[in-house]
Amino acid sequence: MKTTVCRLYFALLTIVLLSTTQVVKANSVAKKMDNFVSSFHQLKQFNGNVLVAKQGDILFEKSYGHANFEWDIKNTAQTKFRIGSITKQFTALLILQLVQQGKIQLDAPLSTYLPNYRKDIGNKITIRQILNHTSGLDNYTRAKDFRTRISRNPYTVDEFIELLCSEDLLFEPGTQFRYSNSGYFILGAVIEAITQKRYQDVLQQRILTPLNMHDTGYDSHTKIIPQRASGYSNNLDGYKNADYLDMSIPYAAGSMYSTARDLVKWDQALYTNTLLNEKLKSQMYTVSEQRNYALGWEVNQLEPNKYGKPLTQIQHGGGIDGFNAFISRIIEDQLLVVILNNTGGAPLTPMSRGLTDIFYGKSYKPATENVDSQLYNALQTGGITKLKSKYNQLDVQKIALRERSINYFGYELMAMKELEAAITIFKLNAAKYPDSANTHDSLGEAYMAAKKYSLALQSYQQALELEPNSESAQQAINQLRTIKKHSQ
Repeated sequence: MKTTVCRLYFALLTIVLLSTTQVVKANSVAKKMDNFVSSFHQLKQFNGNVLVAKQGDILFEKSYGHANFEWDIKNTAQTKFRIGSITKQFTALLILQLVQQGKIQLDAPLSTYLPNYRKDIGNKITIRQILNHTSGLDNYTRAKDFRTRISRNPYTVDEFIELLCSEDLLFEPGTQFRYSNSGYFILGAVIEAITQKRYQDVLQQRILTPLNMHDTGYDSHTKIIPQRASGYSNNLDGYKNADYLDMSIPYAAGSMYSTARDLVKWDQALYTNTLLNEKLKSQMYTVSEQRNYALGWEVNQLEPNKYGKPLTQIQHGGGIDGFNAFISRIIEDQLLVVILNNTGGAPLTPMSRGLTDIFYGKSYKPATENVDSQLYNALQTGGITKLKSKYNQLDVQKIALRERSINYFGYELMAMKELEAAITIFKLNAAKYPDSANTHDSLGEAYMAAKKYSLALQSYQQALELEPNSESAQQAINQLRTIKKHSQ
């Protein structure tokens, strides 16, 4: 009897010790994740919510910073964020549900479902090609004057398709990859045409209500949405309210809002047949020949040597004025990482990668101060001389001074009326990338803003030599010649 009691005692003790060890390990992982995310928040690179879950159980969840800076309202687990292009995976699933019902064929031409769309394109591109961005459709956000003339105005679906989603194809369908918001806008119209209901109503009825995603929806500035976060741009000189964007424009390509906890429900439903059968889920995760992009999802195979086994990561980011978001799903372990940010372009990809590495007990890269922040601090403390010195120091240290990033930094300086500093940065960028027409074009723009017309003309002429078809350079040269003529 005593032996039996002892065995039972030691068995219970073992269970308690194992349970305690697991709790300690989980707490340690959560602490590492918190420290990791906090480092980004402290550098003002992230402001929002983070959640990590396994098989639907939350391992780590924390809110950082403010949902509204003006009213000093903190982010909480209930804060609703715009999720931008994460909307695309919901749109793709709605299309696949219609495939499952026999109402759509993935490889049928677009004209089958939108007969009023321009026939020369509608007869060539298929629903599948639109879903995986190989259709050749352009991206409406690249349209001339999109920000200044279009983005603030409301449009009906038909109006917007005619205005900005009916351009000539960029390439022969199925031959290349080009990410296209225009394509997913068109898919929203397909859903409406087949169901005879508004896209947002179909979304609600077919996905959000069945999954009890009560804190997720189709965004609109006219609706009262409790605990909705405000969006901000994260500028060198501090946060600013993000530019207004009418939500009729992102539509089926990016108009949703959600919470991290609701996205756990979404993640877990995708492991079942609640929304879609196995065959179509398999197609949803099948990438094209051109890119690792499937139907509304990017699919990556992680390094087996690093993680000790093959891992499939299905992910997508989303960016929209004042917000960016990221969802990553490791299929083999049902590991979910959700990051929601309301201060513009946070580095969510490296953040997601770091959280994943912490979960698997691997080394990870902590947050580092951005190059533009280092350069701006140098300007603030030591003027142009210190700015140039810091740039050269970073270059010697082999710190990445990417052309586009430095160019963007120059335009931020121009927006702050730091024209001499902007000219300095554009000159350094043009010297590092002398064969880029864009660097010389930007330098010319800064010279023109500073009324240094002769230097501006030289820069624009250099840009035109490098890119003879540059309309912006030619227009600027004509304008500068007119200025020179009138000044004589």
